[in-house]
Amino acid sequence: MKRILIAGPLDIASQAFVRQLSENTKLSLTVYTPSEVTLPAGITDFTGETLDEGDLSAAMLDQDLVVALAPTIHLVETVKTVVTAAQAVAVPQILVNRTDDMEDLPGEVRTARQLLLTAGMPADLVEGFGSLDMLMGVAPAPVEADPLFDARFVG
Repeated sequence: MKRILIAGPLDIASQAFVRQLSENTKLSLTVYTPSEVTLPAGITDFTGETLDEGDLSAAMLDQDLVVALAPTIHLVETVKTVVTAAQAVAVPQILVNRTDDMEDLPGEVRTARQLLLTAGMPADLVEGFGSLDMLMGVAPAPVEADPLFDARFVG
C-alpha cells in the first residue's frame, strides 16, 4: 500500500481530488491542512500550518510520497519548508502542486524549481491534478457519470 501525505490548504478542487484518491484501495492517505475540513472515512488528518516544519515533519513520518499544495505567492517558502521537513524524516519523494495559475511571479516558480532540483530526492513542481495523478503513479477512482448532467450536452 502506498502511503501519501497531502499537505496544504484544501480548496473545493483539492477536496474532490482527495475524495477520488480515497476510493483507491491501494492508497493510505494522510491530510495535513491549516483548517479543518470534512474528509472521507479512513483518511488520517492533521490540522497545522504548512510552514510549521516540526509539525509537518511529524505528519511526514512513514510516508512514501508527500504532495504539497501551494499558492504561487507562498511557493518558495512552502518548498523550502517541505524539502527541509522531508529530508529530516527521509521521505522518498516530493511533489509540489501550484494551486493557482498566477503568472506574475516567474521568479518564485524558477526558485522553487531550483530548490526541488537540489532536494536530494525525486521532487517536482507540477500544475494541475492530472499532472499529479501521472507523477504519483496512481489514478483516482473514476467519477460516475451523472445522466442528467451528461444529457444536457448530447447532440
